[in-house]
Order: sequence, then C-alpha cells, then structure tokens
Amino acid sequence: MTKSIGVIDLGSNTARLVIYQQDEQGNLTEVDNIKRSLRLSNHLQNNRLDDDGMAITLTCLRQFKELLDARQVQQTIGVATAAVRQAENGVELLERIKAEAGITIQILTGEEEARYGYLAVMDSMNVDEGITIDIGGGSTEVTYFQNRKLKESHSFPFGIVTLTKRFLHSDIPTEAEFTQLRSFLADSFASKPWLKNKQCPVIAIGGTARNLGKIHQRSVHYSMDSLHHYPISKENVTSILEHIRILSLEERRQVPGMSKDRADVVLSGIAAFESLLSYTGSDVLLISNKGLREGVLYESVWGAEPPATGSELHAKTAAQFMNRYHIDTIHAQHVKSLSLSLFDQLGAQRLHAFGQEERELLASASLLHDAGRSINVYESSEHTFYLLSQVLMAGFTHRERLLIAMLASYKSNKLLLGQISRHADIVSKQDKNLIEKLGTLLLVSRMLDRSMTQSIHAVQLIKTNGSYLLRCMGKRTDHLEYSLLDEPLIKFSKAWKIPIAYTAVADSPKT
Repeated sequence: MTKSIGVIDLGSNTARLVIYQQDEQGNLTEVDNIKRSLRLSNHLQNNRLDDDGMAITLTCLRQFKELLDARQVQQTIGVATAAVRQAENGVELLERIKAEAGITIQILTGEEEARYGYLAVMDSMNVDEGITIDIGGGSTEVTYFQNRKLKESHSFPFGIVTLTKRFLHSDIPTEAEFTQLRSFLADSFASKPWLKNKQCPVIAIGGTARNLGKIHQRSVHYSMDSLHHYPISKENVTSILEHIRILSLEERRQVPGMSKDRADVVLSGIAAFESLLSYTGSDVLLISNKGLREGVLYESVWGAEPPATGSELHAKTAAQFMNRYHIDTIHAQHVKSLSLSLFDQLGAQRLHAFGQEERELLASASLLHDAGRSINVYESSEHTFYLLSQVLMAGFTHRERLLIAMLASYKSNKLLLGQISRHADIVSKQDKNLIEKLGTLLLVSRMLDRSMTQSIHAVQLIKTNGSYLLRCMGKRTDHLEYSLLDEPLIKFSKAWKIPIAYTAVADSPKT
C-alpha cells in the first residue's frame, strides 16, 4: 500500500513543503514542492518574533495544510530551525500553528540540523570524506565526515539574512563592508580547528548553494539540467562573487540563474562558501540538492544510519529506479549477470584493462537498460537515455550518469556520437572507446535474454586459433535469442576488434 508523507521545513529565510509518495518497498518519489519566502530572521525583534512574522507564518502554514489535505497526505513531519529556535516566543508560535492549522512542528537544535544535512548527503552522494555547509537565513551548520562517518558538527548562529543585515548595508556593498564580512567569517570558521586544511570536498547545502550552482551553469552553458553533485572550483566561486558584488540589487536580479527573491542576501552566502573553502584548503565546492528535509525524511523512513558504502548507495538507487520505471527485476539481474561474466572473461583474456569503476558502471547500466520502456516501447533507447541522464541518480556524478545512460541506451555509433556531442563539456570523444566496447557487450547480453525467460543461463568465451567463440548454455539450441544474436555480435566484433562466433549448447537432460 502506498503512503503520502509531507515534510515542512520552517526556516529562517523560507518555509517549504515537500510531499513524497512512498511505495511498498519504502522507496520515495517527490510529487509536490512549494516554497514561501517568509524572512523570519527579519521579524526577530529583541529576541521575539513580531506580530507580522507570526501572522505571515500562520497564513503560510494554513495554506500548506490545504495542500496536504488536497493531496490526502497521511503523515506530516514538521521542523523549525534558527529563527524559531532563537525566538523567546517560538513555542507560542508552534502552539498557534498546531491550534489553527492542525500541524505539529518540532524545533530542531543546531546539532540536529547539522546531522540531518549529513544524512541527506550520505544518502545521495558517493563521497568518503567531506565537509558540509548548510547556510540558512539565521544559522549555518557545518559537519566533517570521514569514511562516511560523522566526526564533527557545529551550528553557527548566523545565516544569509542575519549576515546581510549586520554587514552589507549598501545597495552595492562597499569594500569596507565586504572586508568586515570576510574577516568575521574567517574568524568564525577558525574557531573550529577540526575544519582547518582538510583538503577534501566542501559540500554546500540549501537554497544559496543551488542558486550559486544555477548561476555558474548558466555562465558556462552547462549541458545537463541537474544541480546535485555539480562541482564548482574555488576560483570560480570567487570569480562569481567578485562579479556580482559590484552590481546593484536590481542588476543582481538580472544575472542569469539568480533567484530574484534571494538576490538581496546571496552575497553573504557565497562569501561563506569562499571563506570555508579557503580555511579547509579545499579546491572544489559540490552542490547538494538534498539537505535538511531529505535528512529528516530519511531518518523517519530508513533510520539514522546512512548507506555504509558507495556500492550500497548505488544498489539502492538502482532498486528505486527499477521500481519507479517498472523494470522487470529478474530480467535485469540476469542481464547484469551475463554482462559482468563477459566483462570478467574479456579481462581474463587480456582483451581490456578496465577496472572496478568501469565494472560498476556496466552493472548499473545493465540493471537500468529497460527504463525507457515504461514510456514507450518504440524509441525506448532514447527514452532510457533521457531518464538516466535527467532524473537524479543518487550516488553518481554527472559524468557517471551520462556514461551509464550511454551504455544503457547504446544502439549504434551514430547515436552515441550525437550524445557525446550534446554533452561535450562533460564527456569527450576519448570516452567513445569505453562506451562502444561496454555498450556492445551489454547489447549482446540483452539479446541473450530477449524473451526475458532466462533460458540462456551462462556464457563462456573461448579463444580458438586467433578467433573467439561465445559458448551459450541454455535449455535448448533453438531459443528465440539465437535467431537475433548475429547483428549484436557483428557490432561487438567491430568494437572489440576480434572475430567472434557463437555456439548453442543445450543442458543435459536430468535423469
């Protein structure tokens, strides 16, 4: 039985409601997402939320309740962060929300907020060591993890709204204002020596991070419409900051990719990323599209422990894709088994020098090659490429997603060259050899279970007098698969530059 879950994040800058559909296996699909800019940090007067802040929050939560009811959501999880946490009348606000909107909201501690961000990253990125930074309107959470285990965390009592209010008073901030902001940020991060010179990726969470990613993608005309796991070099973070900080507010709003309701506070957030990159000695900022809400949801559904390894995360992602796009699991697993068997045998024959990374890409592509059939059997290859390259695949980089999509959808070199051309900023013509070889390998493996009956249960690659024989072991020697195997083997032979034929071997009758 499916279940709807709503997650409300009542933040210091924005309030957001995200609704998820959970299937019988526990897999989650986002089905609705709505955001309101409340700027609660600006409504904190003498440590109390003013009447206007209380009123706009209550109105927003009543509207969220209308959507929850319309969607027939069975479970709602609500959390509040820095502004409500810091307000003396924060509890009073939550009591009124409960009474007037029927929604229960829990105030998170700074440490809880930091841990939820870490959980979200571990469930969506294959990174063994890193630092996370989640800068909201009124607080900034930072963590350090190693071997995918949380080691340190801290919540700083400042965010993009409060930093802007404190330091950046001019329409175009002066050099003195920026110097003071940078000095404050440097001193703040230096108060946590465990951050110093870690030289690992800094993973940026939240709306400011997503906005920075969009600005950079627009500036370089990036070919993928995806932010999660998008890398930006330290130099490019500084370059963007230097460019937009000399613009007026109205000019900043016109910057391609800029969120118009964040343009007045975004400078403080990007300055925080720059400062943290400098103190940690890190040269890359990774954008995370997953954060507090996903961490809260993860703990509610799966528990507090994230996937222990990247391989576990990849397996979970594949399982979710297979369920979401109605992929025949038994067929997919059989194709994977045949593909990996061929991969290993080709390696043993010294016909390739690919390693574990390429093997895992082939495994994922084998499991997901039929994703496009859920849209249309005709042009299913094109649909497969689109889904695997455009729908988030947790745990994979953009380059890995594209390689998997190209392998899973491989039909011909003409199609492949078109895909590479469209994404020349991420993959290159040098990748053609890898994709062609593993793509034709997968093509043969798919054809060996074309009827989806697993009638051909194993293959053996045999070298004979300078050529190769693919020995196919099945229930009979007249399966449908054998009548369709010639064309894929021709493509395989051309890609691998080896002559190859096949022979069908029937299983011995049981006695």
